[in-house]
Amino acid sequence: MFKLSNLKGVKRRVNIVILIICALLLGACYFLTPNETCNNSHTKVIKPYTVANLPDGSKEYYFDLVDYDYKYSGIMFYTSHQFVQVHNAGKLIYSFDTPGGFWGSTPGANYNFVEVNEKMLHVAVSITPAYPQVADQDIVFYIGSSYQMYKDILVRSMPRFIASMLIILFSIILFVYYIAMRKKQNLGREIVHLAFFSFFLGSWTLNESAVEVLINKSVIFDSLVPYFCLMLVIPPFVLFVDEYLELKSNAIRTIILSLSIIQSSVLTVLHFTKILEFRQSLVFIHVMLVIAAVYALSGVLIQVSRQNMTHHVIVMSIGLSLMLLALLVDIVKYYTHIGDSDYLGRYLFLVLVVLLAWDLIRDTYEIIEKGRRAKELEVFALTDSMTGLFNRNAFETHVRMQNSIDGVTVVVADANGLKKCNDTYGHDVGDVYITTVANLFNKVYGKYGSCYRTGGDEFCCIIPSNKSVDVDRLKSIFAAKIYNTNLEGEYDFNIGVAVGHAKYNSAVDSDFKSLIKRADTHMYENKKESKRIS
Repeated sequence: MFKLSNLKGVKRRVNIVILIICALLLGACYFLTPNETCNNSHTKVIKPYTVANLPDGSKEYYFDLVDYDYKYSGIMFYTSHQFVQVHNAGKLIYSFDTPGGFWGSTPGANYNFVEVNEKMLHVAVSITPAYPQVADQDIVFYIGSSYQMYKDILVRSMPRFIASMLIILFSIILFVYYIAMRKKQNLGREIVHLAFFSFFLGSWTLNESAVEVLINKSVIFDSLVPYFCLMLVIPPFVLFVDEYLELKSNAIRTIILSLSIIQSSVLTVLHFTKILEFRQSLVFIHVMLVIAAVYALSGVLIQVSRQNMTHHVIVMSIGLSLMLLALLVDIVKYYTHIGDSDYLGRYLFLVLVVLLAWDLIRDTYEIIEKGRRAKELEVFALTDSMTGLFNRNAFETHVRMQNSIDGVTVVVADANGLKKCNDTYGHDVGDVYITTVANLFNKVYGKYGSCYRTGGDEFCCIIPSNKSVDVDRLKSIFAAKIYNTNLEGEYDFNIGVAVGHAKYNSAVDSDFKSLIKRADTHMYENKKESKRIS
């Protein structure tokens, strides 16, 4: 039969293989994703021959298309929170200038594809920033096949998109795992906090991906979702760190959470009143992210200073190093590069989430395994190894913990002639005698109460008051089973068992011991009668 330990070994090896495959795939995704936006042979960077800075803060870029033939069917450029209009010979040929209305003053982010042809000699691109904070964006223009440029961006950003989707998928798995196993495994809230952190983190990185910008043109997503996700990342992360590292820093944790809630509320009000929209207040969100990261780093350093180097501290040290690296790189790139500047963060965030979840689930299974072993030891301590019945220790524990014996019935049994069997046939046969009597006794009385082996050849069944039984009838059934076993069994010995019983009577029984004594007296009378008959 396939052993459970073997199954666990197989599952462990499968998990390791899956993790290795995921790591290789993520590595391939990262290293095979070019940093250049377009590198097709028919796609070129096109520079304006002049740029005009207008008084309202907008810029006009003028392009000469005389040297580009029919192979170059489009101009592509990325804008973020910019209004765009493109003219040819004074005629509007393209625009991306619809603000978000109630949701925000920005048209959002967009990959602009402007169709051109060989008849167009000059094109003017007007770009007006929605906010002063985005006025200095360095716009890069490409010319080539619109279809090919679209395809190139989609293909090259797909690994990052998949990494973001994996983070979200993993958060959903954590939610499902918590709901399904919460009671069975007595799970803590750390998994829920990690799941929320992963979900908002994945949603933010997904919204920032080029694939999402190409496919989704919703201003709501550009104006609200990424900023809400960034703000909502902070509370579950802080709560997770506090519980995971067992910091118990209630005051500091409460201050950070309160600041995060206040910040989210104030920035939301400012955004919808158009006083200071999310893109303009993004620096404050970044500051809160840094504060949360510093809190986690401080927690690790405190535990290290206390020489409390648990595996949680080690895992968090590794994970936090990855997170800080990703956070630093992505914030720097965000302020120095427009578009999907996240070339590292998604992959490190995914590794962080998987690493922390794996450690939490491993902890859970260790707790379950310890509980299982403790249960096995408890069962072993209370079970008679020969017969499988409860042992004397279990019997005494039951008697000691019995709060009320009103209505309790006790049945005792004693195997006849065990000493003679041992002297005549040996102790091995005597053991068979004991186990045979135990099995018969348990089959008849075990349906109604707990059966114990209280001595070498002595047995007892305690039948609770809520069981209505005809003890005399059970005694007859037990005697019939012994008779049939002697008749049909091929034993060297003849089975004989004396049985006695007593039901609690407050008039004669002062406690459980007196009840047992009455049952023993009944049993010895039965033994004497059996000897007299034989």
